[in-house]
This record gives sequence, C-alpha cells and structure tokens, in this order.
Amino acid sequence: MTQPRKSPAYLLAFIGVMAAAAFVSNYLMIPVGTSRVHLGNSIALLAGMLFGGPLGALAAGLGSALFDVVYGFADPVAGGAIPPIVEAVVTFINKGLMALACGVIVNDLANEKRRTFAAYLGAAAGALLYVALFLIKTNLYALAFTPDTLRVVVPARAASSLINAGLAVLIAPVLYNLLRPALRAAGLYERISPALLHWPQ
Repeated sequence: MTQPRKSPAYLLAFIGVMAAAAFVSNYLMIPVGTSRVHLGNSIALLAGMLFGGPLGALAAGLGSALFDVVYGFADPVAGGAIPPIVEAVVTFINKGLMALACGVIVNDLANEKRRTFAAYLGAAAGALLYVALFLIKTNLYALAFTPDTLRVVVPARAASSLINAGLAVLIAPVLYNLLRPALRAAGLYERISPALLHWPQ
C-alpha cells in the first residue's frame, strides 16, 4: 500500500485555515474595561493541539496578529503610543508562545493513551503562560505611559485574562477531541511531514 505523498499544499491550507479561525475568533468578544473576553485564546490553543507546537504557533500568531492590524487595536493602557502594527508583533509572539507551549505538551510529551489528559494540561499551561505574558505587557505599558492607572488596570486585566484562560481550557480540548479523529481519518496527518508537526529533536 503506497503512502500518501507529503504535500506543501496541505501544509499551507492548514496554516491558512487555522490562522483564519484565530482571526475570526478574536471578533467573538465582549469588551471588559480596557480588555475583552473573547474566544481567540481557545483557537490559538487548538492550533497547537491539532498540529503541534511549531505549526500551531505560526497559525495562531499570524491570525491573532492580523486581527490587531485589521481591527486597528491600540492598547489604551499605552495611551495610543503603541501603533497597531507594533501590537501585532507583540501579539504574534505572545499567542505563538501560547500555542507552542500547548502543542509541545500535547504532541511531544504525551503518548496516545494520555492524550486527553495532555490536552487539558497543555491548554492550562499555554493559557496561563499567555496570562503571564499579557500582564507583563500591561505592567510595562502602564509604567511607561499611564502610571496613574497601574493599580486599577492590572487587577482588572488579570480578572479578564483568567476568564479567557478558563474558557480556553474548557473549550479547546473539547474541540480537539472532536476534530483530531476526523483529520486523522481524512489522512491529513499523513500528508504533512512529521518533522513539521513536532518540536525539533
């Protein structure tokens, strides 16, 4: 029986679809003060789960960064001093690291028997990493541009970030357990080189 050919088209299609999902999911939001509750983190974690740390990070980072550019996001804590394109770079790094951490735990540190447990563990690790990165950014912005808001904005953002994290930990593993068997049955994983789906050895 011949093996399916590895195809760059499948790789590009995955990255495009997951980046688009990350982009759209950021619009599913409820503004909360200077932050928002949204589903973007859930899809970022899902990207890492489905296709490993490296590819998941790329897709999550691209889609989330594109949202910042199109939405014209300028963090109010920075008082408008940080333009959307710079915010997009920061978002690309932070969301990419979130997906990377999750993907490595789920795909490189777990075996098949523990994959469901690893999905929740990876989701929790990735989500909490992002909370930490987001609060570090908030503190730096507040100290540099709006120091008077520091005592108010950091606790408020910590609360909204933890809500986002909780939603992501609940949602992403459920979507993962639904989608992964379908992608495997469709032969998608066989058409992408395993070296691209895992953290480099």
